Amino acid sequence: MPGPNDQPLNRKATSREQVSRIDRSYFHQLSSLQRGRRWLIGVAVVFGIGWCAWGAIDVPRHHSPGPVATVHAKWENDCAACHVPLSPIKDNTWLTTAETRREMEAKCEACHRAASHHPLQLAAEVGSCASCHADHQGRSNDLTRVADHSCTACHANISAHRIATSAVVPSGVTTPITRFDNEHHPPFASLASDPGTVKFSHGRHMRAGLTFASDSDHPEDRTLKPYTRRAAQVWTYGLLPEKDRSRYLPTGGLDADAIQLSCNSCHEFASSSAPGELRTVSSLLTASSPGAYALPVEFERHCAACHVLPYDGMAVPAGSDVAADTALERRPPSLQSEHFVPHGLDAEGLRRFLESTFLEEALEDNRRLLDARIKTTDPLPSVRNAAVPDETLRMAIVDRVRAARTFVQGTCDKCHTLDTATVSNDGSLLEKAETEAGVTTNWFRVLPSRVPDVWLSKARFDHHPHRSYDCRLCHAAAYPDDPAADGTHTGSYGSPLDNSIVMIAGRESCTQCHAPSRYDAATKTTVGGVRFDCVECHGYHGLGPHAPP
Repeated sequence: MPGPNDQPLNRKATSREQVSRIDRSYFHQLSSLQRGRRWLIGVAVVFGIGWCAWGAIDVPRHHSPGPVATVHAKWENDCAACHVPLSPIKDNTWLTTAETRREMEAKCEACHRAASHHPLQLAAEVGSCASCHADHQGRSNDLTRVADHSCTACHANISAHRIATSAVVPSGVTTPITRFDNEHHPPFASLASDPGTVKFSHGRHMRAGLTFASDSDHPEDRTLKPYTRRAAQVWTYGLLPEKDRSRYLPTGGLDADAIQLSCNSCHEFASSSAPGELRTVSSLLTASSPGAYALPVEFERHCAACHVLPYDGMAVPAGSDVAADTALERRPPSLQSEHFVPHGLDAEGLRRFLESTFLEEALEDNRRLLDARIKTTDPLPSVRNAAVPDETLRMAIVDRVRAARTFVQGTCDKCHTLDTATVSNDGSLLEKAETEAGVTTNWFRVLPSRVPDVWLSKARFDHHPHRSYDCRLCHAAAYPDDPAADGTHTGSYGSPLDNSIVMIAGRESCTQCHAPSRYDAATKTTVGGVRFDCVECHGYHGLGPHAPP
């Protein structure tokens, strides 16, 4: 039976009983939320006091994350030179607007007049200056060393990031590029073909004796034509004029030794030029660092020692040790005349040179022709009196001019691409003769050589850091006797006129060094390790230092 104090199970608690369960001093205790709020307030107060104290002690670092680059050190304490108050300097923040972007770009462009990257770029995708060039990274920070993702963001799928046009896009332009190696970077487009018109064989000029044949190949074979026997002639240093011999003759060499040219025989650099030496170069080379690119090859400086320009081909030039009675077929082709045409004449200049040269020779041989025309009352011949009356002599000169023109054309055609040219015969010795005969002398002009000063037109290269390497590592095709040249380049090295090969190696030569450092088990050496980021070879504004082709 239930006791007197027992309560029914279903009885509700009274109000007094419910109130007695509540702690009446609860409002004197802090909740977890209140305690966290007080801690945050305390931290903010301490941080604010510390910030103000730091600002009073070290003002420069108080407002910047680090020192600016050396090129901006002048404006270290002048924040307004680059910043606009209360405006973000980057274009990827929620506070960035078109107005803040214009203000920010104006600050940079006040000093940096940068060209656009490409005419087909999408303007909406072009980032701000600070989106790629971040300052306050220290004095030694290179602002041009942007991260690869700034480039590959578009070039990984360049077709989607350029304005569509109806023009035919060259092969390789839209190739995805994600990094520099043989698999993710296209071949160098600038080396696809030779834009030059000069017929020049590196293979022949790099052979000892400057020929692919030797005397033993044709031992006194009198049945061969003279030119064939001359082609077999091995050039020696003694065949060069004295004024040029010392420049090519190596230390300890003899005049009887076969000539052996090297790369620096023709390809010279400003860093190795003699003090005070002046050379005419393009503005592109002038703006490049000394030694970055080879100076242009000049005919008078590098070619004339062997390749003189005769117009009759009958005599030995002055200064040569080759005896005048040496058999014609045993002399090199350039040592068969003492009458030379200046290099670089156009068609009109060549006509005037040949006519004046043969006229001078005629007058020197027959002075009475000139003396008979000078009157005692007129010491100087007038234009009317200067004409040569002897028709036979004039026709003889005309014939010699025509023959010399044909000879010179054949000489020029050995190295240059020629085209027909129209030359006015007004006042020319040829005028009357051609009018009477009803014929016209066919003159010619030499097409521009178009040999590039800089071959890699969309990248930059500096020979100076690479000067410790053997030239053949990158220019193997210029060495016909090197086994490495066979099979790695197209073209035949057997022809002395093979000028279709670009002698510059492609990306495969570069990636041997410009790649991540790794251990090569075959050679047991560490290879790679040289920088290979995009900006190592490429620029952005205006495609870098070189304009697009």
